[in-house]
Amino acid sequence: MMMILLALLAVASAARIEIEVAAECASCVLFDKICYNVTHLLDLQAPFRNKIVIHKIDLLRYENRLFYSFEPTIDDEEYYKIGFVNLDDQNNSGVINGVPKLVVNIGTFAIDQENRRVYLGGDGGIVLLDAKTNIVVPYSSLGDDIRSLFYKHYVYFVRFDDRGVIVKKGDYFKTLLEYMPVKTFVVNKNDVIVFLNSYGLYVGKDAITHRLSINAFFRGLTIDLDGEVYTWWIDGIYRVVIDKNLYRSKIVKVAHLTSIGAMTFDNENNIIFTMDKSVYRLTETKYNCTII
Repeated sequence: MMMILLALLAVASAARIEIEVAAECASCVLFDKICYNVTHLLDLQAPFRNKIVIHKIDLLRYENRLFYSFEPTIDDEEYYKIGFVNLDDQNNSGVINGVPKLVVNIGTFAIDQENRRVYLGGDGGIVLLDAKTNIVVPYSSLGDDIRSLFYKHYVYFVRFDDRGVIVKKGDYFKTLLEYMPVKTFVVNKNDVIVFLNSYGLYVGKDAITHRLSINAFFRGLTIDLDGEVYTWWIDGIYRVVIDKNLYRSKIVKVAHLTSIGAMTFDNENNIIFTMDKSVYRLTETKYNCTII
């Protein structure tokens, strides 16, 4: 009798395992061989033009406030704006307009997480938003056309129709990669600059640059909480694998997730991304993926 009971339990257990393994998730995506569920968080509220274009998103982590750069309606005097929304309280949202007679067309930003400051760049220089007071004040490079910003201990920026990446250390400015045109960029924990220009995707440090891809149409760059760099295009998400020998660096496709506008990571290191004006999150699941 005991043998029969044990046999039945074994069959039942196997059946449960089979059911769990076979369970599928129609709203999931395979990311780096792990199944993630795609969840809709919210729709961004902003004066978008008919074709919604969001260039960049990033999270002020202390407040869980998502900032995003977008193109407003055609009849708007500004052709770039920065909006924000608190992911915990969607009523806490708004749009940051340009500073009259100083900086308009604010199209890029960078966040100092420790001091809760947001640097905003546009066609009149860099201004500073104090997230604790929501006051915008002049900061640096007034009169310059700032096209890309990044913050890591210092403010890094790119000027329109210029070469290299400028880093501001107090009143001292230094140009890195001064021989390379740069459209957008990030700086990793080892001070390697990953950047895009009209010739493709590159890594660079000091006098060394290495082209990872001739694709000049990657839509952006971001860094997760572990310091890994990612980029994305119409065919999915890629991890930028940076080797100590930069010439051995490469990109690896980790997800076939199309139509991403902009991308960043939340406080749990989950991917947050936009499709048109909608914001989604990827969270790990035990289901099997049906979207690969």
